[in-house]
Amino acid sequence: MSDQVQEIKEKLNIVDVISGYLRLHKAGVNYRALCPFHNEKTPSFMVSPSRQNWHCFGCAEGGDIFSFIQKIEAVEFPEVLKMLAEKAGVVLKYGDPKLRSEKDRIYEICEKAAQFFAASLGNSTIVLKYLGDRGLKNETISEWRLGYAPDSWNSLLLFLTGRGYREQEIEKAGLILSGQRYHDRFRNRLMFPIFDANGRVVAFSGRIMSDIISSKTERAESGKYINSPETILFSKSKILYGLDKAKMEIRKNDKVVLVEGQMDTLLPWQDGVKNVVATSGTALTEDHLSILKRLTTNLVLAFDVDEAGSRATKRGVNLANEMGFGVSIVKPFSGKDPADFVKEQPGKFGALVADSRPIMEHYFHQVFEKFDPSKIESKKIAAITLLSEIKRLPSAMDRSHWLRELSLQLGIDESDLKEEMGQIEIEKDTPKILSIATAEVQNKNRKEILSERLLALLLKKPELMAEATKAAGFLPVGDFEILRALAANGGDFSGARSALAVDLRPRLDFLYLAGDYEIEKAGSDFLIAEEIASLAKAIEKEHYKEKMRQIGMEIKKREARLNDAAGQAGEDLDLSELTNEFQNISNKLYKQNESKK
Repeated sequence: MSDQVQEIKEKLNIVDVISGYLRLHKAGVNYRALCPFHNEKTPSFMVSPSRQNWHCFGCAEGGDIFSFIQKIEAVEFPEVLKMLAEKAGVVLKYGDPKLRSEKDRIYEICEKAAQFFAASLGNSTIVLKYLGDRGLKNETISEWRLGYAPDSWNSLLLFLTGRGYREQEIEKAGLILSGQRYHDRFRNRLMFPIFDANGRVVAFSGRIMSDIISSKTERAESGKYINSPETILFSKSKILYGLDKAKMEIRKNDKVVLVEGQMDTLLPWQDGVKNVVATSGTALTEDHLSILKRLTTNLVLAFDVDEAGSRATKRGVNLANEMGFGVSIVKPFSGKDPADFVKEQPGKFGALVADSRPIMEHYFHQVFEKFDPSKIESKKIAAITLLSEIKRLPSAMDRSHWLRELSLQLGIDESDLKEEMGQIEIEKDTPKILSIATAEVQNKNRKEILSERLLALLLKKPELMAEATKAAGFLPVGDFEILRALAANGGDFSGARSALAVDLRPRLDFLYLAGDYEIEKAGSDFLIAEEIASLAKAIEKEHYKEKMRQIGMEIKKREARLNDAAGQAGEDLDLSELTNEFQNISNKLYKQNESKK
């Protein structure tokens, strides 16, 4: 299998792969982007075409194309292998039967079911007419693979078992139900396949057709829409309908339009608004937002967030604000949803999206439409309602702006509003943004950071080895091993890499890319020789400071023990030696500081 992994790497360019997910910008011989794995405003995510690796200097994540896809798609290695093999045109030879997993069978079942439903739709002139009446074109129906589940208890079941799939597998795919006997979950329903981000069918949503087709298997009062249950492929809190088709347009427009249903996705998409997605039977979740944030931080809501019972939707909006999204809303429908609007006024939906207004402006509009600020009781309700929203804003500047706006509209002093806001308790939906990798970066001490920079720059200028080795005795163990390998091989990267232990090679790869990043960031007037000399001295200084801290802590411990009358003889000499060592190191630091003057 390792040979096939290497074959895939040789056939795929990491820049081409990652650019399918991020907007990459040229940075010298490398590329950079905003990291998809943590919040940042300045790009620190670097991609090296020559090394075929990537690294984020903000959160310390890094690796090759396999690790990138595994992390960004949140899938296991076997699935990444299959995805990249398909992209590279490599036919996998399965030596490990585990790679032929249960997931593979469920994917196949969902795909076969989609084919079955599409064929059934082709035979139903009534449902096709319904879709035409709703405004859908044949090209859209075909592109989105719409289908029809026949009015039968077991037509899909018989189709799938006839192709070798077991009932238990079909049940795990969410397509049949158990009772006295297994039967189809979806009956007499217009079927919308739900795709993952890579365009694979993972689930279905079915709209009942009993209003136009008399049904023998479905009751008229059955739910208008039913969705697949949670399966090993489908989690409604993580899947966004239409993302597979919209992700490139989202990245291109730096904006995503969020709607609430399948038809509200299809009609705007058909109308030219291609950066549109919908949630699948759930409110907006942290997982949805994390996926979207890889593509954009601008979210446009194309539905009414103020309807009764929209508490979950409101929490999603609050969460988006907290995660740093710029949230705006378009509400042009006057009781109509996006699908109906597009049908009645084709070609105009895009303009409405472009003119969407910030969510806080929308809240102000809604509140002052309902409450008369000239009446004291209305003024207080309006104030509390809007102060609750203002308090949620993560930016102090935004809070200040909207407090000022509220003060002007209500005629109340800002300081009084601020005091009132301080008393309001709000329900927080705080996302867990900090990753383990970020924590690791924050836990690095200064000497480790300086050592990392020294070696990164040395890899760019190996002729400065003599200057760098002045810090050799003060480097962390792993970095010293890397420096030693470089020195032994005359600064040659490949030779040093071969000489290093296998577990240190990824560290060397990271340092090589870090050097490119540092030089590109520093600019043309950057003097590497001076910087390496300065770093060597700084590392030495940090080493002594660290040593002094350790000795100081030990002295305090010894002094505490000396306060105990029992057995203090024998401790005095040790304490004296520690004190002398502390003083000696202090003198070294003093001389080093004096030499800089």
